[in-house]
This record gives sequence, structure tokens and C-alpha cells, in this order.
Amino acid sequence: MKRLKLIYQETNWWWPLLYGVGGAFLTACVLATDLYLKNYFPDDWKTTLDLGRTIHSSVFTGLLTMMTFAFSTILVVLTTYSSQFSPRTLPNFIENRQVQHIFGIFIGAVTYSITMLFFVRPSLRGSVVASAVAVLVVLISIIAFVAFIHIVSQSIRVTTLLDRLHREGIQLIEEQIDNLKAEKHHFISDGYDSLQYPIVASESGYLQLLDYGALAKEGMNIQIDITIGSYVTKGQAIGTANEEGVESGIIIGPTRSSVQDFTFVIQKLSEVGLRAISPGINDPNTARHALRQIGDLLRNFAMLPDGSLLIGGEGSVIVKRVTFSELLYETFYQLRHYGQEDISVLATMLESLESAKRNALSEHRATIQTFIPFVCSELDWSSLNDWDRVHLEKVLEKALA
Repeated sequence: MKRLKLIYQETNWWWPLLYGVGGAFLTACVLATDLYLKNYFPDDWKTTLDLGRTIHSSVFTGLLTMMTFAFSTILVVLTTYSSQFSPRTLPNFIENRQVQHIFGIFIGAVTYSITMLFFVRPSLRGSVVASAVAVLVVLISIIAFVAFIHIVSQSIRVTTLLDRLHREGIQLIEEQIDNLKAEKHHFISDGYDSLQYPIVASESGYLQLLDYGALAKEGMNIQIDITIGSYVTKGQAIGTANEEGVESGIIIGPTRSSVQDFTFVIQKLSEVGLRAISPGINDPNTARHALRQIGDLLRNFAMLPDGSLLIGGEGSVIVKRVTFSELLYETFYQLRHYGQEDISVLATMLESLESAKRNALSEHRATIQTFIPFVCSELDWSSLNDWDRVHLEKVLEKALA
């Protein structure tokens, strides 16, 4: 199921293809109606051959222009995501189901109009349904185009992207907590001492996800010694098992996926913040918003203990998890370095760490407590003016409280 979910999420052409097939099917239905059922309609409903051609030609031209504009807008949005936010955030727009449905409507409408234009022949003189359906298709496409403009205007806002990434991270944590409550997953401190057969990577790439349903078969014991999202090379040992042939449940690909990778969600938020404080963009308020979202995600993650993840079933799978201290360092080490020049960004980093402590387990709270001074370790306090120093000291004192 996890493999199918990943394929479904990353297959961007599925819905447009389905709508295109639907447009061709609609053409067949309209042709059948006009050929075999037109005698059941009043004569006033019929259109001439020339009028039908004019309508379908105008519809096709208008739809093609509309779709061209939509594609151009998509390129602008993708360029904005890549240059202003982060290249890793591109899938968050491309995989948006609303955008794919709208593109599907455009492609289905164009498919219908071009195929109907091809079939408008003297045998269809006195057409009843074709022209009416063409007008209806145009109206639906106009509604879809208005919706597309709205979606693009929302998606290009950085706050929309950050909120979407935040929801993505919260969903991963909630799924983990639900599985723990249902006793499908457990946290353990130690794995298997030794299993007979090594598991090697079938190709180079990132460990995107594990298909637990395929791995946790009857009698199977599997241990994965790397975290999800790690980069592996072909032939690299990534774990052990008590049987051979388990590689089919381990999905490795050229890019990271956030289906099971919470760290990747945090990384995307961090990269948006880093890009915002770069000299070319210089938008510290966006970085501060990203840091607040990071702090809330860390607050939820800090409620879970460290340890490997045990997935039970007919068999068992043990997966190495990133520790809280590792996640904390990987989240802030670049932000800390590049954010030292902006007091507001540095103060918000401390606020996000304070937020992460609120519901944290005692061991994670202690980790955050020792990490907070590290965030300010490169700051030259003597170079600050009185106002900045007093403000930052208050924030630091509050974070350490």
C-alpha cells in the first residue's frame, strides 16, 4: 500500500490522462446521440453544419489559448518556488491535486473539442447535442480557469507553502501516534543481535519509504540500520533479515519523499527560512514564520521518545529512527550560522526552541536546554547595541527558564 501511495503521489500525469480519456469518451457519446437519437429532439434544437463548425472551432481556439496561459503561469510559479523558496518544495505545488484536476479539465475539454471538430461532417447535419455540449464544456473550463487563478494566487504566497508543510509534518506525527495507540508500532531501545542475511540497496538513491505490509510477513524478522531519507549507494548494506528476498518492500528513488520522512519536512521548512535570509532575498519575516512552524513541529516530535521503531504483524520490522538531538542539530545548524546577522531571526530561533520544550519529554527538554546556548555561541555580544542586547538577553533568559 505504501508503494502505491508513493506512486499515486508522484504520478503527476494520472488525472490529466484520465480527463483526456473522458473527453474522448464524451465525444463518442455525443456522436452516438447525434447519429441515432436526434429524431427524438425537436427540430428547433438542431444546428446547421456551418454553425456547428464555427462553434467547435471557436471553442477549440479559446480552450487552447486558455491552456497555454495556464501552462505559462505554472512555469512562473515553479520558477518562484525554486528561486524564492527551495527546489525541494516544487513537488508541493506539482502534486497539488486541485491543480492536476484543473489541468485535467483543460485537457479533457481540448480533447473533446478537437475530436468533435474532426467529426463534424455532412453526416452530422442537423446536430442536436454536439454544439450544446461544446458550450457547456466552455463554461466548465471558464469556472476551472477562475479556480486555477485562485489556487495559483494562494500557492505563490509563502505563508500558504509553510502552512502546507506544517500540516504535512503534523499528519506524519499524528499517524505515528495513532499507530502507537493501536499498538501496531512500538519504540524499542535495542534491535536484533544478529540476523543471517544482509539487505543491500538495489540502486543508488534515497530510502524513500518502507512498505511495512510487504516486509512484515509471517516469520519474517527484518532490521533496517539506516533512517528513512538516508542516501545509499548500490550494493550498500542497509540492514539484515532472517530470510532473503525482502528488497521488494524497500523503495529507493532519486529524490526524497515526505510520505514517511518527517526530517525531510523539517528540512524543507529550514530551506525556506535559509533562502529568506539570503542577501538576494532578505526577507527575515518569512524566515521567522518558518522558524515558528519548525518550533511547533519539534514540540510535537519531542513528545515521542527516542529509539528504533518496531512494526509488528505476522512478522516484525525494526527501523532506525533519527534521534531528537540529531534532528535538533540538523534543523538549526545552518539557520544558526546564517541567521547571526539578524537579531530578529536569532530571537525567533530561541522562541521556537522554547516552544519545542513545552510538551517535551524530560530527556528532550534537557537536550533543548543544552542546545540553546549553542545557537548563540557565534554571536559577538560586545558588537550589539544596547537595545538589541537587552532584547536578546530577555528572549534567551525566557528560553532557558
